[in-house]
This record gives sequence, structure tokens and C-alpha cells, in this order.
Amino acid sequence: MKKRKILSLALALVLGLSLPGCANNTPKAESEKGSAAAGETEAEKEGAEKKETSEGLKEMKLPTFLAGENVGAKFFLPQVERFNKKYEGKYKITVEEVVQDSYAEKIKQLATQKKLPALVHSPGSGGIDAQWFKQVILDNDLAYDLTDFAKETPELSELWLPESKEYCTYNGKLVVSPMLVIRPIGMFYNEDLYKPEKSLGELSYEEFVSSLGDKKIAFMTSENAWTSALMLSALVGNEEGGAKLLQDSVKDKLWDYTEEPFVKGVEKLQTLLQKNASANTLGAAYADAANAFMSNKAAVIPNGSWMVSEFNEESKDKWSNDFKGSSVHAGIYPGNIALANSAGYGDFWIPATASDEEKEVAKAFLAFRGSQEELEAYLLAEGGTAPRLKYSEDFLNKLKESQLLYEYNQSVNDDTKYVPILGDVFPASIGDQEFGKLLPKLIDGSLSPEEFCKELTKKAEEAKQ
Repeated sequence: MKKRKILSLALALVLGLSLPGCANNTPKAESEKGSAAAGETEAEKEGAEKKETSEGLKEMKLPTFLAGENVGAKFFLPQVERFNKKYEGKYKITVEEVVQDSYAEKIKQLATQKKLPALVHSPGSGGIDAQWFKQVILDNDLAYDLTDFAKETPELSELWLPESKEYCTYNGKLVVSPMLVIRPIGMFYNEDLYKPEKSLGELSYEEFVSSLGDKKIAFMTSENAWTSALMLSALVGNEEGGAKLLQDSVKDKLWDYTEEPFVKGVEKLQTLLQKNASANTLGAAYADAANAFMSNKAAVIPNGSWMVSEFNEESKDKWSNDFKGSSVHAGIYPGNIALANSAGYGDFWIPATASDEEKEVAKAFLAFRGSQEELEAYLLAEGGTAPRLKYSEDFLNKLKESQLLYEYNQSVNDDTKYVPILGDVFPASIGDQEFGKLLPKLIDGSLSPEEFCKELTKKAEEAKQ
């Protein structure tokens, strides 16, 4: 009884203390207060949610060469924006623009300082060589294992190319995000200057040279001599045993260039450089080669499908000398050669030194890039094919709307021979520097094809030391 009285007194005391605040509340006032309180609750709830998402925002800085004037920026930067918008308040990626020629050096410095970003472009892109990646990153276990990520995202991992997944696995660990897309590289030609009787891939090399006559090709010797290297890749691949030589050299790189298929390919390249090189070839960087083509000073340019957007009307500020994007057509190389390698690295890898939050953002971005919507958008923008993706009807209809992408797609058939590009088989120093440096001597004849190949081999041996 005493306990019950004490509880009753305590309850009465609490009620008594609360009465002054409630004494003036009529039923109407109570109703109005309730409405106001409800409004305040919604506003407060919205503010709390914003505060919570802001405080819970996970960010990541991404140094990349796919920015600025780089042709890949046209798709990549808007893709980052789409990712940020989709995950607004949860994830955010801030792009740091890095000039492509400086990217590899920056990454190597950051690796030395143990300050690598959460996403790094894979070897073979941005000047990062596979040898450095293996010796510095893989041998020191500095790459985050994506095996669990693959299990957590089956809808993504099922789209990875099997050959690439195997290539990206090192000591049982998945160290690089595998390839989703393969983009066979061929050539573009301007029908106002050059119009072959049949598609480029259906021509033999001899037929191609004959039909070309003295028309010009947009070659280059500066940077990584990209367009020149592409042509040589196709020429070597077209020689007997050439495709196998390049295919077998992807993993451990090609160090000896005195093999017969390579020498014969260089012989043909020398002929083309001496007879068909655009006037600005010596010292030309990629921008110079592209300008030669888009100013009617070259009839042909070796390049990938990502260049398609350059021929759309919205890019006509880059055209000159009566060039018309509508006159451009696409095809693979003579001899039914397409440059592509499915046994290679994908686009990015994640350093083990990244924080847990950074890894979460990085993995979310990789999954976002591999979604059907983004993959199809990428293929429509830059071309290529995602072999393991079942395309939507909308995508197939839109593909037909792009003449060049459709031509590229249709130029490949069951008999097409796929050959890796030299960038996949050259050690970095050869691909990024020495190959282009030696080309002028091949052009002026101070080096024969055999001497060129011996000198290139010598430079490769020096790079090993």
C-alpha cells in the first residue's frame, strides 16, 4: 500500500508540473498546434535527412587523363556526373585532370608516397606499363582483391570477358577490373578524297595500296605514334605468323623485333610512310593527325570507334577546308584484320591502400559503369561490342541511327582475324617513346626496316636492365 501511495503521489506531481503548459489548450488550439507540429515535423525531417546524407557522404578524388581535350573525356566526364547525381548525398567523385603524358609519372610518384588514389587506370593506358605494375604493385601486394566484389555483383561479373578475367587474376587474386567491352580498331576514310570499290576489310593489302594511289594517311611520330603504331599492328598481323607473334606477346611483352613477320610489316609501313604520309607526319601528335584528317589533308586515319563523335555536326568547329563529317566511313584493315585483344586488363584497379570508404565509392562506380544502361550508352558513344550483354531493343534501334558505328559493327565477320595492338605488346618505354623517335629515320631512309627493327630491339634490351 505504501508503495502504491508513493507511486500515486509521484504521478500526481508529474501531472501537476505539466498542467501549466496544457491549461490554455482548447480542443481547437490543440488541433491547430497539431497541424503546425506536423508541418514542422516534415520540414525538420527533410532538414535532418539532408544533414544526415551530407554527413554520410563518402567521397573520392579521381586523377584521370580522360578530361580536358582528351577524346575520351566526352563520355567519361558526363558519366561521372551521372554517377554523382544518382548517388547524390551518398557518394561523390571529384575529377582531377591530368595530362595524359604526365599521368604515369604522377601515379608512380603517388605509389612511392603511398598516396595512390582509390581508382587507377590500368596498365596499357595513360602510359602505365605492365612491367612497373607487376614489379611495384602486384609483387608488393598493393592491389585490392576484387574477388569478393565479383561475388557481391554477379550481374556485373557475368559480363566480364572470361579471357580478361583470367588475365586480371594474379596469384589467385582478381587485381584489375576485367574488360566488359571489346572495341575492334580499324580506319576511317573520307569518300570525298578516297572511295574504295569494296569495304576496307575485303581488300587485300595490295588492293588497298593500289586503290589508295597517292592519297594520304594521317600518320604521326610524336607521343606514342598512335596512328602509325595501329597501321603497323595490322601490317604485322597480316603477315604469316604475325597474328600469333603478337597474341603470344601480350602477357610478357615483345622484346625481339627481328622476327620475320615484324620486319616484313615494317617494310610495308616504310613504303606507306614514304609515299602516303600526310605532310605534317614528322613531329605530329594525335591532335595533328586528327586535324590533318578533318581538314581534308589526309584521306585515311587509323583510329578506334571513339572518334565517331568527332564527325557529328556538333563537332564541326574542329573541321576546316570544306571537310564534311557526313563523308566519313569506317572499316577494319585490309586482309580482314581488326585490332582487338580480349586477353587484357580492364579499365581500372583499386589500390589496397585506399580507405574503406574510398573502396566503397570506387566499387560502386565500377558497378555503375558496368550497368546495362551505361554500357549501352558507352557503345553508342564510342562503339564496340559487349559480347556477354543481351542488348535492349532500344539500343539496337539507336545503333542503326549512327552510320559509322553501324558500319564498324558490320565490318567484322566470323572470318575476321583479331590482332592485339602494338601498345599491348610493347614495353612502355618502347611504345611511348622509342618507336616514335625512330620513325623519322625510317621515313628518310637512314634506317632500313631491318636496321629499324634491330635498333628497336636494342632499346628494348636496355629497358630490361
